[in-house]
Amino acid sequence: MTDTQTPQTDDRVLALLADGERLRAVLDAALDCIVAMDASGRVLAWNPAAARTFGWSAGEALGREMADLIVPPALRERHRAGLARYLAGGDPVLLDRRIEITAVRRDGQEIPVELTITALAGEAGGPPVFLGYVRDITGRLAAEEELRASRARIVAAGDDARRRLERDLHDGAQQHLVGLALTLRLARAKAETDPPMAAALLDEALADLATATGELRELARGIHPAVLTEGGLEPALTGLSGRVDVPVTITRVPHERLPAAVEATAYFVAAEALTNVARYAGATRAHVDVHRDGDCLHVEVRDDGRGGADPGAGTGLRGLADRVSAFGGRFTVDSPPGEGTVLRAELPCGS
Repeated sequence: MTDTQTPQTDDRVLALLADGERLRAVLDAALDCIVAMDASGRVLAWNPAAARTFGWSAGEALGREMADLIVPPALRERHRAGLARYLAGGDPVLLDRRIEITAVRRDGQEIPVELTITALAGEAGGPPVFLGYVRDITGRLAAEEELRASRARIVAAGDDARRRLERDLHDGAQQHLVGLALTLRLARAKAETDPPMAAALLDEALADLATATGELRELARGIHPAVLTEGGLEPALTGLSGRVDVPVTITRVPHERLPAAVEATAYFVAAEALTNVARYAGATRAHVDVHRDGDCLHVEVRDDGRGGADPGAGTGLRGLADRVSAFGGRFTVDSPPGEGTVLRAELPCGS
């Protein structure tokens, strides 16, 4: 009999329910690990999910001591002592509670799991059978940690952006406006006694005003370009491509207006990608493709540069990933060394 033909549940467990075949079907279909052991600690049930999670096939697991299969070596004696204490009449510690503990795989890797154990009455008043529901929560914990980290990065990015904006305003437009105020006061003082000087000072004030206005407009473009608000993605991306030193082609941009948050996210994905192309890629050309497929807007930026981009190495791509993820989208970077970079974002955009 091959291992796939080996029964995955001991008949003593099946006998606890009226319909053993139905129980077997449930065990086989369950996404979570369902395991059972007898009062001696030996495995009576081991469903396919348990085999996938822990690496022991059903044929290998049945009849072996549970402690040797999934309990970390450092905790095995505690497991055995706890079982003996309960069978001797001690109070249960883990029964009928959902807990998070560490289990061990066949290869020795320890993994976090969520566990619930229930004691079932044995046949004819005999020793109980213990049924356990085990879920590998490695992915969930990793996702939670990444969520916490992304939130921290978003907060830090917001703080950095605010400080940068404050610095740019202080060093740029604010200085011009302060100079403008001084020039206007001098012009007012000279208005009656030296009209030509007052006129020259007013010309200087107008120049300062134009410079400050230009710097404020440039700052506003970095925060949210006016052309995006007024005209949508197509003219905004066209303007963006004109500020990059690498030739950029743009295709399939939707003509219809999309929700403002979608347009802004798509724009800044393209802006960051093209900035990286110009600064780091060593590319000779870039291509931006933006198209809508049902309720999803796809943004793709590719270049023919040196590749090797690492989303985790800097704050730009990681910030984009956080922004897209917070929006409920997907963000990927494919950048094999020497073969260019392809950046993709998928953004939900509703109907």
